Amino acid sequence: MYTEQILAIPTENVWNILNYQEKGVIKALDVDIMDKLLLHGVFRPRNILEEDPSYKQIIPYAVICYGNEVYMFRRLNKQTEARLHNKCSLGVGGHMNPYGDKIDIDYLHHELEREMHEEVKLGEGCEIVDMKPVGFINDDLSEVGKVHLGVLYHITVSNNHIEINETEKMTGEWVAISDLTKYYSNMETWSQLYCKLIGVCEITK
Repeated sequence: MYTEQILAIPTENVWNILNYQEKGVIKALDVDIMDKLLLHGVFRPRNILEEDPSYKQIIPYAVICYGNEVYMFRRLNKQTEARLHNKCSLGVGGHMNPYGDKIDIDYLHHELEREMHEEVKLGEGCEIVDMKPVGFINDDLSEVGKVHLGVLYHITVSNNHIEINETEKMTGEWVAISDLTKYYSNMETWSQLYCKLIGVCEITK
């Protein structure tokens, strides 16, 4: 039986390198820090890691930007993750699978772009013009969050010609940053934490 292998880092090593924050975005990402973290990266079966808080599963999580807008996803009921049904998300990304022979920043970027192209299609003239690290997302207050660490990126594209690939699983639209407050209460936690980071919304719960 096939068991998916995903990248994880021992939780102890994560907090030896980063400043611990129970819930929020840790604005401490640069190439040196990411390289230090990835030195501790290992591949383990996903089904085991989901129940093991001694490891943090590494999830690249990119907000797609164009001008003063970001691309917002709305997950439909056919999504695999039931807890995310009908939730809005500002991030694209997912687990990192084995690729190549190195666990480094180039590998992380490859996996981030792979996840992006799985979920969205770049239309005519639309290209990635910048991929900028922002920080790390952590949420140890939830059972799911305890075993995941988000690596937050901004991906800037050259125009707004983007389409959803799997339209039966999600919808997508461009939303002005100033309008994000309208959707905040229906966003998944990581997207709410991103909103707090950019000063659009305040977390009240």
